[in-house]
Order: sequence, then structure tokens, then C-alpha cells
Amino acid sequence: MSIETFFSSDKFNLFQTITPYKGSKKGLFIYRIIIFIILIYGYYCSIYVAIHHPPQRKTWMWFSFFTNQTYVAISIYFLLGLIYYYKDAKGNLKGRINNKFLHVLVHILYNVLLPLAFIVTTVFWSLILPFSDTSYYTATHWIGNVIQHFLQFVFLGIDWFLITIPTNYKHFIPMFVVGFAYLIFAQIYHVIYGIWIYGFLNPSFTKYWYLLYIGLVIGWTFIGFIFAGIQKFKNRNRKFIIDTDSNEYELA
Repeated sequence: MSIETFFSSDKFNLFQTITPYKGSKKGLFIYRIIIFIILIYGYYCSIYVAIHHPPQRKTWMWFSFFTNQTYVAISIYFLLGLIYYYKDAKGNLKGRINNKFLHVLVHILYNVLLPLAFIVTTVFWSLILPFSDTSYYTATHWIGNVIQHFLQFVFLGIDWFLITIPTNYKHFIPMFVVGFAYLIFAQIYHVIYGIWIYGFLNPSFTKYWYLLYIGLVIGWTFIGFIFAGIQKFKNRNRKFIIDTDSNEYELA
């Protein structure tokens, strides 16, 4: 079994990423332009928030946070949608990426981003913000938090609903890899800078830190499994666009 078959990427093509279940390709394109502009403004807000950090933090941090890494990935997602539409309008879009590994990687991106955005939104509003000092917050702090920790999930969720991408339960594996890789990244970051990105990742936070780490990775994996099931449910009565019938759908 090839890696493409394993992740159902043999059923995935780039026309699926620009063809909405309802509406036109142009309508989806306009929606993505609007969202991309909002996301760009979100970068300004997030960097402002990073610079004007909590008083007890000695320095400002940005890309190290899982929120910001996910935000960059979501930005890439919407940018790819704009590029693929433009190439399709010019008649230059191919259904498959020549490099098989890259083709699978793009397919995985379209499958795991929504559960990652869900994790960011859920953890921030339930476990981080309620215990944070917000006394120094300005309007930009609040706007940045809303865009990065809520609207990104809403924007992506709408886009996810509109397009029909093949999936299977094996997409929980990339979610496991992402969770495990981030924990390793956090350790390396601590060794280099002497800073724990999140306080609860510090082994001194609890004597059962290893159980916390295991629980985080299992949680990441379980959410990936659940979202694969939700997507399969969403797709149950939909037709997958294939390369040969992509032109049946209105471009303008």
C-alpha cells in the first residue's frame, strides 16, 4: 500500500480545494480574499500582543506559541486557495502535484488544520485566558485574541464546510505527529532560551508531568480521530470532484 492510498490521497485533487459544495468558485475565491485580508491584519495584532506581553514575562515571543504556528498554517491554507483559483482561471491548474509526497502533505494539511484550530480555540478560552492577567490589555490585545483564537476557527470551519475533501480515520496519525513534535520543539526551545513556552510544560509544574505529556498527545490524536469522523459524516452525500469533471462547475 502506497502512502497516497494509506491517507486516501489518491482520491484527492486540487480542483476539490477550489470547488464549493454550494455556490460558485468565484464566490469562494472572494470569501477567501476577505479572510486573507483579515488574517493579515491579525498578524499586526498578534505581533503587537507579543511585544506588549505580560509584565512578568522577560522577553517577547511569537512563533514559538502553538497558536501562531497554527495561524501561519491557516494563512498558507487560504493563500493556496487563492493561488489554485488563479491557476484554474488561467487553465493552468493540474489535479495532482507531481511530487507524491508533497501531494499527500497538502492533502494532510487540508485534513488536520480544522482540528488544530479547534484545539487552539478551546484551550485558549477555557484554560489560558481565564487565568491570565488582562489588566494591561488594550483594544488591539482583544482584537488580536479574537482573530487568532476564535475567528480563525470560524473562518476555517466555513471554508471546510464548503469544500469536499476525502479523508479517512488514519488522519489521526498526522495529529499525533504534530502533538509529539510540538512537545519536542518545546524542550529544544527551553534548552536554547531557558524559557518554557507554556508553564504547564515545565516538568516542575507537576510531579506527574509525564502523564500530562502523554495526555496531551493522546488528546491531540483523539481530536484528529473525531474530526475525521465528522468530515466523513459531512461528505456522506457529496460527490468528490475528479479532474475530468472539474470544468462542469462554474468558475465565474
